[in-house]
Amino acid sequence: MKSHSAQRRSGFTLIEIMATLVLLGILAVGAASILPGSNASLAAEANRLSSHLRYAQIRAQADTYQWRLVFTDATTYQIGQVVAPGAGFTPGFVPGAGATQRTLTDGVTTTAGTVIRFDSWGRPLNDAGALLGADQTITLTRGARSRSITIRAGTGLIP
Repeated sequence: MKSHSAQRRSGFTLIEIMATLVLLGILAVGAASILPGSNASLAAEANRLSSHLRYAQIRAQADTYQWRLVFTDATTYQIGQVVAPGAGFTPGFVPGAGATQRTLTDGVTTTAGTVIRFDSWGRPLNDAGALLGADQTITLTRGARSRSITIRAGTGLIP
């Protein structure tokens, strides 16, 4: 007769099961971000653009000049001070880009020429410097998918 401690146990321990689940979760996140139909890169670009819009807004509130973000083409944008009436513009370094412009990644595009400008109150303006009469929406697309960022007229809120 075998003692109870000498019996061989079969199956997995709770630690082994948890380690396997964590590893599978990490692999799933990695796979989701590189799959062609993935929405992860589009969401990341939308979050980054929202952050850069807020950056321009905060800089305008802290400066004597208005600030704007402008898409120079369907994939590239710049942020900077508006130092002259109208479209006068001095591009500054885009946070995280290490350059005066940022290019959208992974096939993400938007409408070229999109401009959003902020005054010292953080309110959104059109490129002529007049307050926006309606919300402004920037739509990023990647294939058949899209993400929209809305800047609220009057307040500049970017939800």
